[in-house]
Amino acid sequence: MIDDELRRAAETELRHRVLPFWLGLADREHGGIHGHVDADLVVDRKADKGAVQACRFLWTFSAAYRHFGDLSYLAAARDMYRFVTGRLVDDEHGGVFWSVDHTGAPADTDKHVYAQAFALYAFSEYHRATGDDGALARATEVYDVVTGIGFDPATGAYREQFDRAWVVKPNVLLGEAYLADITMNTHLHVLEALTAYHAVAPSPAVAGRITALLDTFRERLYDPHRRSLRVFLDPDWRELGDVMSFGHDIEASWLIDEACREIGADLPDMVVGLAANTAERAVLADGAVANETVSGRLDATRVWWVQAEAVVGFLNAHERTGDRAFHTLARGTWDYITTSVIDPRPTGEWLYARDPDNTPLPKEVAGMWKCCYHNGRLCLQMVERLAATSRA
Repeated sequence: MIDDELRRAAETELRHRVLPFWLGLADREHGGIHGHVDADLVVDRKADKGAVQACRFLWTFSAAYRHFGDLSYLAAARDMYRFVTGRLVDDEHGGVFWSVDHTGAPADTDKHVYAQAFALYAFSEYHRATGDDGALARATEVYDVVTGIGFDPATGAYREQFDRAWVVKPNVLLGEAYLADITMNTHLHVLEALTAYHAVAPSPAVAGRITALLDTFRERLYDPHRRSLRVFLDPDWRELGDVMSFGHDIEASWLIDEACREIGADLPDMVVGLAANTAERAVLADGAVANETVSGRLDATRVWWVQAEAVVGFLNAHERTGDRAFHTLARGTWDYITTSVIDPRPTGEWLYARDPDNTPLPKEVAGMWKCCYHNGRLCLQMVERLAATSRA
């Protein structure tokens, strides 16, 4: 009964708060959605529109339509698909731009493999939800970019940032102060995208790419001693800085498991190790999950997406191990979300973050990095996983 209540709560949150908020941001004049909403819920109608945000929206509404069959979700997904293919896809050089301005004209024309991965993820899900063959063709085009231009056979790594014509540039978009040549984050979302693509276009070649990337996580990115992922690396795979990102670790735990299930592989030590380390080091007294440690110092900021991924990751670890403690952790973080992350304002969505003292930070409600993907996917995962639990 507890799982049934949680499932219903997640569906209500998704369908009555999260998705309606994002539907309300539709830009009826220029297409896509308005790219920025500040902490006071003021919409900036002239903000740039990022590929990551747009593709996350496309994935979320495609997945929601596939699950619920609501035609308003299909219409939103179809509109965003037209915007992404018509404005963000670079028909001359391939791939997607980093951003366009509010009218849809190119703004930042750099290409980042991270953004390409989200385009592949979104096109794959849109095809899965609608059967649109054009979307599958688009997905294949981006797959070829990611695994061709985006992959460096000399290092065995997926590259990061390029200019419009695919000349390599310093990784200012995801490399932080290190300008890291290799990031765990890009590799994680390439894995996510390849998994989604294999679900709609299975082949030995795609499965081989997933297998190779899982090997990279096991051999290069996962530190088995601290049971955490290395975040920033140089071209020789040497770690830059001392960062332990709990949100990425717990997200990787279940995404790696999902990739394994897709191709019939298994990496239990890494999947459970990442979840267990997050449980031991990051869960705070109120059920929230801390952001990260840097040089051993805990950053107890409670970021919205970290909480969302923690619930899914702990539920997955419970399913994996049968250990009820993981289920209790998932419930505790969900309870924290409902009391402290969900925006109590009638027209709000989720707060960006609370500081270590649990005070809301005055950050955007929607933006280049703040969309309906983490919390929307969390709710969909809860509905699917807890429905299965209730039937068992």
